[in-house]
Amino acid sequence: MTESREVYQLDIPPDFEIPPGFRLPVFHGNRQRLNAVAREMTEKARNIAHPKAVYTTAGVSCVDRDHVDIDGVRFTSRILNKKLCNLKTVYPFITTIGKELDELKAPPGEIWQSFVLDSLKTLVLISAAQYITDHIKKVFSLPNVALMNPGELKDWPISQQLPLFRLFGGQEKSIGVSVSEGGAMRPLKSRSGIVFEDNTGFVSCRCCTMERCPGRRAAYDPAVVEELMN
Repeated sequence: MTESREVYQLDIPPDFEIPPGFRLPVFHGNRQRLNAVAREMTEKARNIAHPKAVYTTAGVSCVDRDHVDIDGVRFTSRILNKKLCNLKTVYPFITTIGKELDELKAPPGEIWQSFVLDSLKTLVLISAAQYITDHIKKVFSLPNVALMNPGELKDWPISQQLPLFRLFGGQEKSIGVSVSEGGAMRPLKSRSGIVFEDNTGFVSCRCCTMERCPGRRAAYDPAVVEELMN
């Protein structure tokens, strides 16, 4: 990380509304009881949730068709290369639901509460990622943006979170996030990625084969993958 780059921290208002496209797991139990548990757990989560994010601006340059350098840190992804190669600036970010909500656990053996709580945490993370995306778009006056997350695509695996974290020079610790050597983040409900200007309507979900992803924003389209990989 270059010393001249500023890292911005953002406190995010938690959102517990179900976003369009959110998919809950199939449930065959007592729906009335589940709804009561959901209301109870939502109130508990709402009172303690403090999602946060850090983001920065970085210069980008393409090395070859499979690699891109972001402020001197090299990333490997043909799709990332193709989407960023005509840009000068991109906006890396890291966001998390926060340790307060992460540490909220259901009592042992309470399967319904555990199920609801995990779904709530996912909702907060999805809304936090959308919030930081909208914030970057507004602050930097970008007409249209897209984002990509390491681990979302086969072409850009979870291990690529390690170089992304290097762009922050340890300042992700200010929001309580860490990353393992294998690329897994703690808290578990955290996300890293790159927001970038895009006027093509690109949605990374069209390149993702995970059918049951609760945050899916568009259907998988193999034709899009083929176009971007060639």
